[in-house]
Amino acid sequence: MAHDEELDERIRRFEEMQREDDLRRYRDHDLQANTAFLRVKLGDSYLESGNPRRAIAEYRRALKLDGNNPLFRMRLADALVLVESIDQAIQEYRKVVRSAPTCADAHASLGDLYRRYGMMDDALARYREAARLDASRAFYRYKFADICWSLGMRSEALSEMRYAVELEPRQAFYRFRLAEFLLEYGALGDSVVEFEHTVALAPFDDYYYARLASALVAFGEPLRAIIAYRRAIERAPRNRSYAMLMADAYFLAGLDGDAESCRQYAGDLDAYEWEFVRRRRGEYRPRLAIE
Repeated sequence: MAHDEELDERIRRFEEMQREDDLRRYRDHDLQANTAFLRVKLGDSYLESGNPRRAIAEYRRALKLDGNNPLFRMRLADALVLVESIDQAIQEYRKVVRSAPTCADAHASLGDLYRRYGMMDDALARYREAARLDASRAFYRYKFADICWSLGMRSEALSEMRYAVELEPRQAFYRFRLAEFLLEYGALGDSVVEFEHTVALAPFDDYYYARLASALVAFGEPLRAIIAYRRAIERAPRNRSYAMLMADAYFLAGLDGDAESCRQYAGDLDAYEWEFVRRRRGEYRPRLAIE
C-alpha cells in the first residue's frame, strides 16, 4: 500500500513538473513571438523614415525568432525590392509562396519581379494564381490582364480587365486601362465610352482628357475631340503637345485656319513632346498623314 502511494506521488510530481515545463515553453514562445513582432514594428518605423537597410536588418532578426511567419518574410522581401536586391527578394518571395501558397500578395509580388526580369511566362503564372486566390481584388485582375495583353492574349486580357472594372467601377485607372485596350483592339466606340467614364471619375486629369480626344479622333468625331483637347489644355496649359494634337482635330473637321493657329501656338516641340504626339497619332484609325 505504501509502495502504491509512493508511486502515485512520483507520478503526480512528474505530471506537475511536465505542466510547469509546458507552461514555461509556452511563455518562452509567447515572449519570442512578441519580440519578433516588436522587431518587425521597429523595422516598419525605419522603413517609414526612409531607412530600408535598417529595416531589413530588423526583419531578419524577427525571422530568426519566428522563421515561420510569412508576413514577416513578406516585409523583408518588400524591403529588399526597395534597395534593389532583386535576386534576394525573389528568393524570399519564393519561400513565402512555398510556406504560404494561399498568399495572393506573394504570388503577385513575385510576378512583378519575374516580369521585371523578362520572365514573362513565370510572371503570367504568378499573376494568374494571385487572381485565382483572391478573385475579388481588382488589382490582381488588372495585373493579370495587363500581362495577358503584353503577351498577345487579347481576349483574355479584355475579359479580365472588364472584371477589374466591375469589381471597382469607380476606380478611374482601371477604366482608363480598359479604354486603352479597347482602343488598340479597334473597338473604338467602346473605347470612347470607357474614356468618358474615366474623365468623369477623374475630371482633374489632363492626360485622361487627351487620351479621350485621341479616341474621338480615331472614332471620327473631331469636333468632340477638340472639346476634350480644350479640357486637357485648361488643366495643363504648358503642355504644347496637346495644342499640336488639337490642330489635327481641327484639320479633320475642315477648320484649317484654326488648325494653323494651334500649330503656331504649339511652336517648336522638343523631342519628348514630339514623341508624345507621334504616339497619340499612332492611335488614329486610319492614321493621319500629318507631319
